[in-house]
Amino acid sequence: MRVVLSPADIIAGARIAAHPGVYVLGFYDTRITFYSQQVRALELAHALWHEHLLPGNARVAVIGGGAAGITLAAGLALQGGTDVHLFEKAERLLPLQGDTQRRRLDPHIYDWPNPDADHELAELPLLDWRSAPAKDVRDAVLREFGEVRSATEGRLTVRERHQITAITPQAGRFMVTFEREAVAGGREAASQEFDIVVLAVGFGIENRFALQGTETPSYWHDAGVPGAEIAGNARPTFLVSGNGDGGLIDLIAAASATFRHNDIVRGIAQRPGVQALRGTLLATDTDALAAEAAGQGFDFITAYDNAIGAQVETLGLVDQMQGQLRHGVQLILQTREPELLSIRTARLNRLAVYLLVKACRRPGAESFTHIVCDDVQQIASEPGDAEGSRRFACGGTIVVADWVIARRGPGRDTIRHPFADLLAGYEAEHAAWVHTFPIDSIAPKLHPATFAHFKRLAGQAKLPPPRYHLDALLAAMPRSTKLWLIGGDARWSGDIALADVATLWSDDTSPLELTVIDAPDQLGTRLAYAVARLAIHALRVDLLLNVARWRPFLAALSSESPSAGGLRLPPLKALSGNPSILNPVTMGPDDLAATINRRLDHWLLDAVDHHLTRYVGQGEDPGHAVSFVAAADLRQQMQPIWQSWVEHFRAEPTLLARFLGLAVCAKDDAAIAGEASVLAGRRLLSPVIRACAVALAVATAWQVTAPRGAPPGNLGRQANGTERTGHTCAAALIDSEEMALVALRHAWTTEFVLLPMQSVPAAFIAGANSSLSKTDDGILLLGQPSADAKLMLTVDAQFRAAAQTSAAALTTLLLGIEEDHFARLKVAIETAGAPA
Repeated sequence: MRVVLSPADIIAGARIAAHPGVYVLGFYDTRITFYSQQVRALELAHALWHEHLLPGNARVAVIGGGAAGITLAAGLALQGGTDVHLFEKAERLLPLQGDTQRRRLDPHIYDWPNPDADHELAELPLLDWRSAPAKDVRDAVLREFGEVRSATEGRLTVRERHQITAITPQAGRFMVTFEREAVAGGREAASQEFDIVVLAVGFGIENRFALQGTETPSYWHDAGVPGAEIAGNARPTFLVSGNGDGGLIDLIAAASATFRHNDIVRGIAQRPGVQALRGTLLATDTDALAAEAAGQGFDFITAYDNAIGAQVETLGLVDQMQGQLRHGVQLILQTREPELLSIRTARLNRLAVYLLVKACRRPGAESFTHIVCDDVQQIASEPGDAEGSRRFACGGTIVVADWVIARRGPGRDTIRHPFADLLAGYEAEHAAWVHTFPIDSIAPKLHPATFAHFKRLAGQAKLPPPRYHLDALLAAMPRSTKLWLIGGDARWSGDIALADVATLWSDDTSPLELTVIDAPDQLGTRLAYAVARLAIHALRVDLLLNVARWRPFLAALSSESPSAGGLRLPPLKALSGNPSILNPVTMGPDDLAATINRRLDHWLLDAVDHHLTRYVGQGEDPGHAVSFVAAADLRQQMQPIWQSWVEHFRAEPTLLARFLGLAVCAKDDAAIAGEASVLAGRRLLSPVIRACAVALAVATAWQVTAPRGAPPGNLGRQANGTERTGHTCAAALIDSEEMALVALRHAWTTEFVLLPMQSVPAAFIAGANSSLSKTDDGILLLGQPSADAKLMLTVDAQFRAAAQTSAAALTTLLLGIEEDHFARLKVAIETAGAPA
């Protein structure tokens, strides 16, 4: 159970009893993150103020310019009444985070599965930031640190390139001795007296030669992140030494096909249903803490197998992990302890490694091996070892690895050496404190009183809001674009370049005001339809135009569309303002319309491709857009067909445009092709996905079925040397009537029709569309099929059951339906031609 720490508790965990006035910040704790160090720093700064431990005009030395040091220094300076000196031996503050774009910092992700763990904002009252690559976080925090320095008017001095060599107690004060750059060049020794000293020196940098004879880049260098340099190796082998968070993170990154640890852990944290594991995981942590307190080891792998093994399979977490693995990867984790995982690491990293182990247990080319030994030594390579690989002896085991990652922790003794006399006895004192507050020593929380204290001080100092707040304000400001006719051409200009017009359909787009000077009939049919399509499906576009002339045109294509429900009329405003004239492009109106439509078509294709790639690859269907469950072998057959279709769509824009338009419009008529194109957009993305998915499933049985680029229809099937035309149509309405009510009466122009949005059998639709008669016993009879009857397929219970069973089951069903249809059609034709 978490205990709310008082300021006195915070002081008790940081003070050195033998040296009042000296405090230790963070570097005897575990599970160190950028955010947790900032929390520790703010709590200590507040506690020193609250407990009246800062004498008036006190001189305070903060040793270390990492996340803890700069946050503490900023907090102390903002509180006032002190003269704060921040010492950093490197050339710049936050030196570790300055060289990596491939390590991502997340403020709360390691609190998972607690609520809001995936929240991207740190939401600190001081030196705030949001989830981003480490270098970007560093830049944001230092920008705010600079604002604090300016606001505190000389009360905060930064001393970079100052190496502390000794701290000596003197009559209740402390003489800090350091080396610094001399004015005349070289280095010189100097010293200064302080009332309070806070050691925020961190842990130092890892030994590049932690494995004897083998150099491994630092965790905080991009070169230290597992990458794709060994591409082409069918069995890439990674040896990771160390099972702290750094080791687990790089083990996960090495396993990932994208080499991005963050992708995997966020995928786990955001998996639907994963919160069901919360109680069990927290209970397992409690057992592990109890075992640690008793001096015993704890086997997380066995504990997870027993507690959540079946659940993670049911939730699809192991499938998800397997789908993210680099093909053929061979993973070897070396630890000094027999337990693979430790309670001192983040819960989400532990779970990710557990899922990784389970995925590698499955039959396949990937493997995971755990080796326990005290040391790893490089030995001579032997003939047959792959070029660039290295051979290691791990106890009695020989390992040949392509990539070696040593994450055995930094040289803590070296970094603490100048302070050894001060720190004597502190480790035992702090261990006793940790025993009293085991959870807070691992994952500290910012107390509401501390937050309010620094929020008030930041307001009094008139500090600007964090950069992400400013970015959000800028993003909320509408951009502007203008479209008008000039001579015989059309001109587009504004903050959104014509090449980027499809970004207006994205979820994260900022508002846009699109000014259209001319009326629809003046623009011409094609360009007016393109403008309508862009605006109707955009999330945050306001149209500034002649409302009286545009409203009827736009309403007929959106809120009053006879072919689709759920479309809304875009916001309309009267012409005003001065839209931007940046990025001007002038071309013929039809050419401009074609350019807009091509961009939008490819946005839609990319969105469909993203969804279907996940569906056929991992069986994932976010939002249930596909709506039916496909067996693994069926999805496996769908995958290459879809890839082939996408290649053709990208190569042939007209093929793509025709397919998308007819996917959401039942009428295959050149006269309303413009209307059909308007319907194909972001707001009807789910029906388009479903139309593609059903057509793909059918194509596995009816080979060869592919998109068709000419009338009639948008599908073609090669059968017995002839092509049968088809139409996959997810339209909701035909002439403002429900599809199910009019589908059979509609004048379809193709030989077969797929109705992905209909879940009742085609016979029921026929019943709703046909003239019905009754027998003497009152049973409804369908009219006899005519010679021009279409083969119509819906996603009914039979289709769903067959698709979920296997590819063979679906093939049997569809071929049987087709055979039965043509047999009935033959009888109908013969009956119609028979003499009376």
